[in-house]
Amino acid sequence: MPFTNVCFISYRHGGQEHSRKLIESFYQTLAGQLDLYIPGSRVYLDARRLRGGDFFDQELASQLCRSVCMILLFNPFYFDLSNPYCAREYRAMVELEQQRLGLLPQGAAQRKSLIIPVVIRGEESLPEELKRHRQYYSFAKTLLGPADFRQRRCMEHIFKIAGDIFDRYQMFRSAGIDPCSQCDTFQFPTELEIRDWLTEVVAPPQSMPGR
Repeated sequence: MPFTNVCFISYRHGGQEHSRKLIESFYQTLAGQLDLYIPGSRVYLDARRLRGGDFFDQELASQLCRSVCMILLFNPFYFDLSNPYCAREYRAMVELEQQRLGLLPQGAAQRKSLIIPVVIRGEESLPEELKRHRQYYSFAKTLLGPADFRQRRCMEHIFKIAGDIFDRYQMFRSAGIDPCSQCDTFQFPTELEIRDWLTEVVAPPQSMPGR
């Protein structure tokens, strides 16, 4: 299997210890579930981001490229014009998704998204691009703190997410293709390349006539 990572977790870092611990708890819980499916599997989390600051380098782009799929941890400022690094990660994975699904045999497997949105906060802010075209999971009403990932409702969600990731892993494994031949040189799109698209995504919804 050419992939290094079963999934890549994309998230907007916060400045508080509480949010850092919440992301770490999600990562640890998901990684534990995936290890039951695929012993020794690796979930990629950019730990530098947890300490604050936005980092882009070739290693990060390569790790995304070497991942079967991406978990998008959504909050209302995941897509942000002033801090577009998450948007660049997302658009990079859209590009990889289009390329990789095209390599698979025709059939139901090609309808499986390689981007799995997980709403932490702000489900009402989820862009239509995600809401209408991708299955997503929402913790917005059940997750108050890091310890809540041990509660039954949260664990059931993560169990399903791990199953989704395993299905995508098996999909490529069964096809016997190597989609990672160019991962060493893979690049994120630039801010300029995604600016028009991102502006539309973050634009507030138009008011209905008479309101």
